Amino acid sequence: GGTIDGKKACSFGDISTTSFFPAKPLGCYGDGGALFTDSDEYYELLTSLRVHGKGTFKYDNVRVGMNSRLDTLQAGILLPKLKAFKDHEMEKRDLFAKQYTMLLKEHVITPYVPEGMESSWAQYTILLRSEEERTFIQERLKKKQIPTMIYYPKPLHQQSVYQDYDFNLDELKECEHVAKVCLSLPMHPYLDTETVNYIANSLIECLKEHQNEK
Repeated sequence: GGTIDGKKACSFGDISTTSFFPAKPLGCYGDGGALFTDSDEYYELLTSLRVHGKGTFKYDNVRVGMNSRLDTLQAGILLPKLKAFKDHEMEKRDLFAKQYTMLLKEHVITPYVPEGMESSWAQYTILLRSEEERTFIQERLKKKQIPTMIYYPKPLHQQSVYQDYDFNLDELKECEHVAKVCLSLPMHPYLDTETVNYIANSLIECLKEHQNEK
């Protein structure tokens, strides 16, 4: 969905990947994903790796691989969704993202898409002033039946699996800060302008309420 200087995401690089997880802009009804490459050599390797590391036939495993084939049912679901995604969902996502930004840019830090690029708006994520403010806003919006989400609350370098590695933490302070103040608002192509207005105005009201309580 996204582009850089007119080139579609997954159309450049030696190998590129995309997820079809249900929450993604183009999602199936379960787990799924795809790999893209123009290299015959990489294609043969990836085809082998996705089926247990098979060789010339499926019961001759020549390398350590995985069981990672896209289920036929999920592929069948994705085919008509791909047409809808291309025909109108991208346009709708961009429309609602711009509406959010217009309404919220004076109140919070809104997402920025550099010139020459397009986003598929998997999420619309704002930055608040503090973790305390985020908690307050999220709780108040929940009472208004407005769902929000904190994606990736713990940065990669703070994950337990990496604790034995020697990271220079002084270089990752901004990452840690963003993880504490980011908040994703509802974003999908089946919103409407009234709903986006309601979400944005409710958020602004909650921000004012928080400021008045301080």
